[in-house]
Amino acid sequence: MSPSPDPRMAVIGMAFRLPGADTPEELWRLVLDGADRVTRFTDEELAAAGVPAERYRAPDFVGASGILDDIAGFDPQHFGMSAREAQITDPQHRMFLECAQHALENAGYPGERDGTRVGVWASTGHHLYSMQSYLVNNVLPGSPGDDWLTRMQTMVGNYADFTATRVAFRLGLTGPAVSVQTGCSSSLVGVQQAAQALLMGDCDIALAGATAVHVPQVLGYHYVKGSILSKSGHLRAFDAAADGTVGGNGVAAIVLKRLDRALADGDTIHGVIRGWGVTNDGSDKKSYTAPSARGQRDAIRAALGRAGVSAETIGYLETHGTGTLKGDPIEFDGAAAAFREDGDRTGYCALGSLKANIGHLDVCSGLAGLLKTLLVLKHGIVPPMANFTTPNPLLALDGSPFRI
Repeated sequence: MSPSPDPRMAVIGMAFRLPGADTPEELWRLVLDGADRVTRFTDEELAAAGVPAERYRAPDFVGASGILDDIAGFDPQHFGMSAREAQITDPQHRMFLECAQHALENAGYPGERDGTRVGVWASTGHHLYSMQSYLVNNVLPGSPGDDWLTRMQTMVGNYADFTATRVAFRLGLTGPAVSVQTGCSSSLVGVQQAAQALLMGDCDIALAGATAVHVPQVLGYHYVKGSILSKSGHLRAFDAAADGTVGGNGVAAIVLKRLDRALADGDTIHGVIRGWGVTNDGSDKKSYTAPSARGQRDAIRAALGRAGVSAETIGYLETHGTGTLKGDPIEFDGAAAAFREDGDRTGYCALGSLKANIGHLDVCSGLAGLLKTLLVLKHGIVPPMANFTTPNPLLALDGSPFRI
């Protein structure tokens, strides 16, 4: 009976486009400075984007989001697409295709070779582009111009089901191509699924990523008391002034390979994933959208158990950290319960949340946090929490394993 493969996973490539950062160097500078890259839109910007004046002048309107530069730029010929197909394809799909190629190039594997199979796991955010695509092309369902080919291209270019398979087709990848949609956790579940496939031998290299780009980007929302959205337009994770989350846009991908194979092949290794845990809260919470301390505790314990390490060896924990006054303490309690099972030391582990820097990136948020964590490990420095002044009074911080 052959021995089990080394379960550790090497991150051998990465690419991303995040608010204020398109390279690891830019992202590290952003988090090291504790910078806030959420954009607060002016009345002029909102008007130019077509937001009605009566909407953005309303007292409860908040015009804020983490935005990306040039989401329209795309070279369809490079990927063998026609200009028309590119036009009716959601920018989320186009940008993920570009990001996937850049990540594979960064890993040193721009395409499959020598029988190496590359798999793709992709998550796609909420999209607002498909109806606009119909309008741009003067094609509405039921109209004379509503031909079968255009409808099919629009469906393929906009549905989340086709993000991963488009990458596999356009880049010639023959491993599994899987869509992963589990809400905010999607991109990290995609990483876990990709790692499992590598262990099972379903592929030799795995690309896991997510794309969340809202079109148009210059948007806002009406604040509703009791909702998860911020009244101030500032995301303050674990802070006493936390009043909710702020959305944002982002695209990211990492490339994984089994650590033993990566070492044997001489790949650049940006970090090692030693364990993971995936759970669900079931009905053990106040509402469907609420978090559960027990579910988070179980996920952390599963990851620590798989990695074979004690929580007391962990110096940094990148959190979900959405900046809601009641949600952050629930996450904190779950993490504290998980860590206390390995000892009663206090204040040894720092908490962080990239959302405070760039906003909540929907399905891309978890992977963005993983990228930040890789940089924290690389540089050996814990950066400050953006927008943080005073701990949320609902946190049981004193005597806990954590510090902000």
